[in-house]
Amino acid sequence: MTEGTGGAGARIVVGVDGTAASLNAVRWAAHEAMLRHASVQLIFADGGYARAAYSGSPEASPADADDADGRALLAAAELEAGRTLPPGRVSGERAAGSPAKVLIDRSAGAELLVLGSAYQAARSGIDTLPPMGPVARACLRGAGCPVVVLPQREGRPARM
Repeated sequence: MTEGTGGAGARIVVGVDGTAASLNAVRWAAHEAMLRHASVQLIFADGGYARAAYSGSPEASPADADDADGRALLAAAELEAGRTLPPGRVSGERAAGSPAKVLIDRSAGAELLVLGSAYQAARSGIDTLPPMGPVARACLRGAGCPVVVLPQREGRPARM
């Protein structure tokens, strides 16, 4: 990418889920944001569902634990992006809903949507498509901006 592609108000959206691939995506996006003079918007989409009233309520519900886990994952991603970007250029959001739908919605008006893929390449010797999961595939089909899918390991984005 060339320096200065974005400019003031430019935004790169990154899907965060706590995997090593997601952390690699955060690092890559932060570096790209520096080159583009853009901000990074980290999104943790919680696809969880509320417990039914008749299921009983333990002392600490799974929803409360998931909420704390989501906050911790997002905070770790913000810290990682903040190692490269100034504080005013990193933001985080927890959003309820299907991760694919949330990320597609947030991609509207963004310069890039950056995702990590923890899926491993097939051992067949012929790789027709980069390995990726259903969220990345849905985003490739429906995002309102270009999508970059990075592997779990450090390195370059997968070729599309």
